[in-house]
Amino acid sequence: MTAPDQTPTSNEVVLKVENLVKYFPITRGILFQHQIGTVKAVDDISFDLRRGETLGLVGESGCGKTTTARTILRLENPTSGHASYMGRDIFELSRSEMRELRRRIQVIFQDPYASLNPRMTIGDIITEGWRVHKGVVAKPKQRARVHELLELVGLNPDHINRYPHQFSGGQRQRIGVARALALEPRIIICDEPVSALDVSVQAQVVNLLEDIQDELGLSYLFIAHDLSVVRHICDHIAVMYLGKIVEIGNEYDVYDNSAHPYTEALLSAVPIPDPALRDKERRILLEGDVPSPADPPSGCRFRTRCWKAQDVCATDPPELVERGQGHPVACHFPQVEFARP
Repeated sequence: MTAPDQTPTSNEVVLKVENLVKYFPITRGILFQHQIGTVKAVDDISFDLRRGETLGLVGESGCGKTTTARTILRLENPTSGHASYMGRDIFELSRSEMRELRRRIQVIFQDPYASLNPRMTIGDIITEGWRVHKGVVAKPKQRARVHELLELVGLNPDHINRYPHQFSGGQRQRIGVARALALEPRIIICDEPVSALDVSVQAQVVNLLEDIQDELGLSYLFIAHDLSVVRHICDHIAVMYLGKIVEIGNEYDVYDNSAHPYTEALLSAVPIPDPALRDKERRILLEGDVPSPADPPSGCRFRTRCWKAQDVCATDPPELVERGQGHPVACHFPQVEFARP
């Protein structure tokens, strides 16, 4: 079995998720609790992440993107399914083995204000991982390594003794990137890393992530709801709705040859920067609210908001398979009805 720290080869699958399921119980009672229902946060999803590539997980808030990431990291215990790093099942690792694995899979959090300890200096924040994972960087070399990391993410190394409140939001997110890089990971899970930043700062952080990926050969699992950002950075995109992946493919498949109605609706909401083309834009407005994951619709989960829905959609859940569109789509009636101008 492959060791967690083995160096992956080019085009090798570094993270493989198979039939991942995560349900949360709904309980009632204080002293004697009993289960009255289940929240189906992630319901049987599969995908591969290859070395040096970026896979985007996109969808509305509450569709299960972050829960997927937390389950892969075993911050949440899975209900069923498998997640493998370099061929080794993450869910079967012991506590000590998980500690080593977490060196190889790091996280950049959504909120740069909440993810940094306000009582620690930037130097202490970046070196904290080295105190847990001893031997990564020898203590006499740690300060010089912190300087290198700060320069790598575009910050002044002389600010090593400053505190998080002395930095802007974009600078704090760069500190989060430096902290993630400190343990020399193979995979970084980016949990909406730019959604809390100004638009101009978003572009700077996304460009930084791309430059670091090219230099270090990292793989990203990029969680976002902004499809314009996802298109800029991602090689493959998986569209999630109510705990399931409804469409997955490369950039061309999803953006220029989308076949699922939900993907089409998401794309229609992306602003077009060219004023001359805005009049040609066709906006798809979905009716109704997202159903509760505690009581999802039968059959296709999107059918209650879908203009294509027919009787079969209420009885037969569509499988995520290739249906003549060139990439997997979970829809009984996939076709290209919407094209960006």
